[in-house]
Amino acid sequence: MSLQHSTEQQMLHDSAARWVAGDARQADRTARWRQMADFGWLGITLPEAHGGMGQGLAEACVLAEALGCGPVTDPWLPVVVQAAGLLATCGTAAQCEQWLGPIGRGESVIVPAVIERGRDWRTRALATRAVQAGADWTLSGRKDLVAGGAWADAFVVGASIGSPQDYGLFVVARSAPGVTVTPLESVDGSGACRLALDGVRLSASDRLAGADAAHFERVCDDALVVGCAESVGAMGTLLRATAEYLKTRVQFGKPLAVNQALRHRMADLSIACEEARSMTLSAVQALSDPSLDATARIRKAAGTRAKVGALARRVCEEAIQLHGGMGVTEELAVGVFLKRQVALDAMFGPPEWHLRRHAALRPAGAALKENSK
Repeated sequence: MSLQHSTEQQMLHDSAARWVAGDARQADRTARWRQMADFGWLGITLPEAHGGMGQGLAEACVLAEALGCGPVTDPWLPVVVQAAGLLATCGTAAQCEQWLGPIGRGESVIVPAVIERGRDWRTRALATRAVQAGADWTLSGRKDLVAGGAWADAFVVGASIGSPQDYGLFVVARSAPGVTVTPLESVDGSGACRLALDGVRLSASDRLAGADAAHFERVCDDALVVGCAESVGAMGTLLRATAEYLKTRVQFGKPLAVNQALRHRMADLSIACEEARSMTLSAVQALSDPSLDATARIRKAAGTRAKVGALARRVCEEAIQLHGGMGVTEELAVGVFLKRQVALDAMFGPPEWHLRRHAALRPAGAALKENSK
């Protein structure tokens, strides 16, 4: 397996990294979003027929890695990878025409609102219910945490339409009667919300008729890997910043970098960064294989997020500690990276949860073989 970017991918990464290090730091949220749309990044995975670039998971991960170097906390991941991914995969031609173009141009911000506190939609019916009345639907329920929802114009809402296997996705406009959006402060400043739905009436055209739990699972798998790529970008930036700090920070007449114990810790962090990068690239290759079955795909994505998420938290915490008291000040951006990793854990689930999910999907007899070695 090649662990190197292609020439085009490297150019994408370098241009995005330069923007993150320069203009992105100066622009406000609206200006950044408009610039990302002008660069084509909001439509990077969208079909060319709807104004997108038609790129795949690998290119999305390349861009996410560069954005993670900031970190850029705008809701690019939930909008482009999740919500637009669901619309492109499950939407009708009319729905794609209505929503995908505006997403790519930065005119509409649509985020998924599926996860509910204390409920695993794979095994239990969601508390949010959709009841059909003729050709229309009535939607009622609550989503306690919607990532990026504070800025959203519309939501792709997951709801139970019967048993846990009967799963529906609906596009709900923020302005629809019965929709209440309560902005929430998120730890990384990305802007979440609480979404309440009280008898929201929707037409048949608002439902993604081709969507089911399997489609949503597939989009979630892609989002997990893209989130890992963002973490890899953050880890690389922290590693470089910490190495530079240890070289320039002088104590007792010597730079901290001459301390052998600190050099060993930096070596461990470097290995962690390479492990995370290799795991993410392996997952990109695996998930890009159309012949991979659903269980293997889920297990690969869960295992990658479990490993990379844990490594990212470790690198962030170690970087703060190696910076000493400066690591927790607003003067340095070191603490911002940890906040972003905490936000990603809230968005996708912590590493421990994905590790249990990975173990539950282990093929029968695998544990016996491993124990017999």
